[in-house]
Amino acid sequence: MIEVNEKKVPWSENMTIASLLLTLEKVEFCAVVRLNGKLVSSPNFAKATIPDNSKIQLLPLVAGG
Repeated sequence: MIEVNEKKVPWSENMTIASLLLTLEKVEFCAVVRLNGKLVSSPNFAKATIPDNSKIQLLPLVAGG
């Protein structure tokens, strides 16, 4: 199991941030994800594997002026 935004989500071997985002419903575009306290930017989502028991925070893109 992993935790995504404080909700339990099933974990699978070789899971990446990109594959996780495809399985989640109602996910806003995330430019950055915090994986176990480390920031991962969107160009690296397909390469960033998620270990079991990880804590993930989805950080949506916010625009302002």
